Amino acid sequence: MEFSELVEALDNNNTSKVNNLLKKLTPRLVRFLQIHMNAEKQDAEDCAQEALLNALKTIKEDKMRNSEHILSFLLTSCRNNYLNMMNKQKNHSLEDYSHGFGRQPRQLLSMLDKERKRLLEWCMQQLSNDYKRFIDYWFTYPDSDATAVAGHFDISVNNAWTRKHRIIKKLNKCYEEKSSI
Repeated sequence: MEFSELVEALDNNNTSKVNNLLKKLTPRLVRFLQIHMNAEKQDAEDCAQEALLNALKTIKEDKMRNSEHILSFLLTSCRNNYLNMMNKQKNHSLEDYSHGFGRQPRQLLSMLDKERKRLLEWCMQQLSNDYKRFIDYWFTYPDSDATAVAGHFDISVNNAWTRKHRIIKKLNKCYEEKSSI
């Protein structure tokens, strides 16, 4: 699908064409964030909407240099919006944590680390044998790149990334469920 038509439709005030293109483009941006950035659906939708609003503003102000690259512009914008959102959440949660407890004794941190490891090990046991072998390889060789992993498991590089993110998502979900009990 060619989205450079979006610039032309906006220039011509063709609202129905703009709306039609945005309806096709929005799910694509959301899926991009979910697949490549492991974003939750709500976060992906927020970031996609923000990217679209910024793109529409840029087009209206005639600052879009090359309309043929609108899709890559939007994908990059979505990714940056998501990374900024995650960075703000991480910084905010760390600030909340540090204000609430002050300096913690080492025993408490050690106990928390042991509990986290125990939960992670339990969640890993819930994975299929193929997934266990795959994620064990990443834990054993954390500096490996996707090409080396793909070669080791005789799969494509894209498949290696997809599997890794799928497994991490499963482990995160399992960990969150078990830690909230």
